[in-house]
Amino acid sequence: MKDLIEELRRRQATSLELGGADRVARQHNQGKLTARERVGLLFDDGTFEEIGQLATHVHTPVTTIPNKHTPADGVITGFGKIEGRPAAVVAEDFTVLGGSLGINNFAKKNRIIELSQRDKVPVVWLFDGAGARTDEFIGQGLAPMHHFMAVAKLSGVTPQVAGVMGPCAGDSSLLAAMMEFIVMVEGTGMLAAGGPPLVKMGTGQDVTKEELGGADLHCRVSGVADNKATDDGDAIRQIRRYLSYMPTNAYQYPARAPTTDSPDRRDEDLGDVLPANRRRPYDMMKIIDSIVDRDSFFAVKPDFARMMITGLARMAGHAVGIIANQPKVMAGAITAAAGAKHRHFMDLCNAFHLPIIFLMDTPGVMTGPQSEAEGALRAGMTIAHSFAFARVPLLSLTIHKGFGYGAAAMGGLGAGQSTTLAWPSADFNAIPLDSGIQAAYRGVLESADDPAAEQARLEAELGALCGAYPAAEQMKIDDIIEPAATRPRLIQALERALSHRAQAPEPATRWGFLP
Repeated sequence: MKDLIEELRRRQATSLELGGADRVARQHNQGKLTARERVGLLFDDGTFEEIGQLATHVHTPVTTIPNKHTPADGVITGFGKIEGRPAAVVAEDFTVLGGSLGINNFAKKNRIIELSQRDKVPVVWLFDGAGARTDEFIGQGLAPMHHFMAVAKLSGVTPQVAGVMGPCAGDSSLLAAMMEFIVMVEGTGMLAAGGPPLVKMGTGQDVTKEELGGADLHCRVSGVADNKATDDGDAIRQIRRYLSYMPTNAYQYPARAPTTDSPDRRDEDLGDVLPANRRRPYDMMKIIDSIVDRDSFFAVKPDFARMMITGLARMAGHAVGIIANQPKVMAGAITAAAGAKHRHFMDLCNAFHLPIIFLMDTPGVMTGPQSEAEGALRAGMTIAHSFAFARVPLLSLTIHKGFGYGAAAMGGLGAGQSTTLAWPSADFNAIPLDSGIQAAYRGVLESADDPAAEQARLEAELGALCGAYPAAEQMKIDDIIEPAATRPRLIQALERALSHRAQAPEPATRWGFLP
């Protein structure tokens, strides 16, 4: 037994060397941590339980790479604890054949998905790998689909998150795109179906990794990824923070965190947020930062579709999702990108039992040739499906404008809210009053001696039927509140809505949610 134990320790030590000192140094010179260093940052000290440490590549007659050496077969897998709660990890090791996918590497990843499904724990993927190893997959037939199906079936059962730490192509990029929360490291992270050499061969185009699928492209333009990170450490900090708002799985409720921020705190400065000129923009983040527990807001997808704000926060220690229009970007209109961002985040909150707070200030769904070409109508209407299947408390507050379907998409009448509140500044209508008058009263205006004066008269007359007070008088909203009272009133409604949480929940009726 002594000899056997010595052999075991030797093999374990070899695995810890990764791809060797030279490749580890090259990884560091590129500003990247190694896979094992990343795992060490992800988990609480001393909690990592490795699975498959002694795996290596498949030895087949077609293997032609000389001196092939693959410690742990290029991927570190196992379980640990993040702030005391269990989680799984799949960390691709770029120092071993560029983190490429081998047959046993593939088996290790599938084993973690299987165990995470069985044990109902979150999965953190730390991607830094190329596509499949040609020498191992020659003659393997059709590309497998079952691991994508397994990830899809795990959606909505346990949180699945990704850190894109290096250039990822092929299988790694496809898996990353399926995750519910994706952080990309600026300058090193890349997601693409094929890398620059493949693009050159297929299209003749010369592109850099950043141009092809870098963090700016995917976090700002495509929306495939969510948040940028400055380096590996920042990416892992964001992943840990994201998971702090989530339950371990959909059979649990999110844990309430201790807070010293009083639920009764008022902010008299909120009354000065709206500019005197109602057509001037303002920053919705001033309201969000004021009403949530101090320093608790965590933006999700902040650079994509910036007219829509989505993020996680705490209210009196309770984890919540925030969906808000951003008036300083396109007046808060709902574009196709904003609709997709809203829908995905709402489905995420519903899957993991996070109440949603809507802060409304929108002129409606964006119109115009470009918007129609982008499919804003269909993207906007997917939100109706999210509302139809929502089982979490919904709270809506109208700050300024809420017109047409845009108002409905932000928690309008009949959406099943636990509360519908408005500031005195709120204005509701099917369409904005001025343009509505021009459409409905065009003949009257054209025949008037002074069309501008007639427009002003109609606006004053019909405007008395709009706004917060007529809505409250007709019970279209629950109450009008002072801006300073926003935080305490929302927390009162939230805690009333959460008071029934006595039993363990069940996953949402729709299995998972789309990427």
